[in-house]
Amino acid sequence: MSVNLRNFTQSVYVFDAVVRRVAPQDWDNQSPCEGWSARDVLRHHCGVLTAMTATLNSGETVPPESVDAAPDPVALWNSTRNAALEALDQPGILEREGKFWFGPMTVDEWIRIVQWDPMTHAWDIGKATGVEAHIPDDLAANSHELIEPMRETLSKWGLVADEVQTADDAPASERFLGLTGRDPS
Repeated sequence: MSVNLRNFTQSVYVFDAVVRRVAPQDWDNQSPCEGWSARDVLRHHCGVLTAMTATLNSGETVPPESVDAAPDPVALWNSTRNAALEALDQPGILEREGKFWFGPMTVDEWIRIVQWDPMTHAWDIGKATGVEAHIPDDLAANSHELIEPMRETLSKWGLVADEVQTADDAPASERFLGLTGRDPS
């Protein structure tokens, strides 16, 4: 297993840990993402992983789109997570090259870029529902280092909000969230 796959998988399970603790009545709570409930954030993230899975299985780049509905968010998440991890478990998949969402690269490089997304949305859902998202500082620091040079592009594409300033000595998880436009306070 590559370091990138390990980090991506860990990030997926940060999201998983939040989803499993959301009370059923809280899925329609407003998230920090304007106009999106916790359920909408889950639909979005499942759409990202569904597109990733389709791309990995077909070899053709599939753009992400939110899943249409999530009447049972946990069931939707379980099937989406399992399909994505199964697609990443194919022999030789990490070395496969293609033109993925961020340009030509290997799958291993692609999942390195995408690893920040599950953690960010875990925090969004947690904030909406009162569930603490435990974002590991080492994974947050790695994601911060990765997306900081891409921030302007990610902002143009609407993938991150305006940066929220954090203290220089703030934990890595708070600096990471601030970089993605989340207010960790």
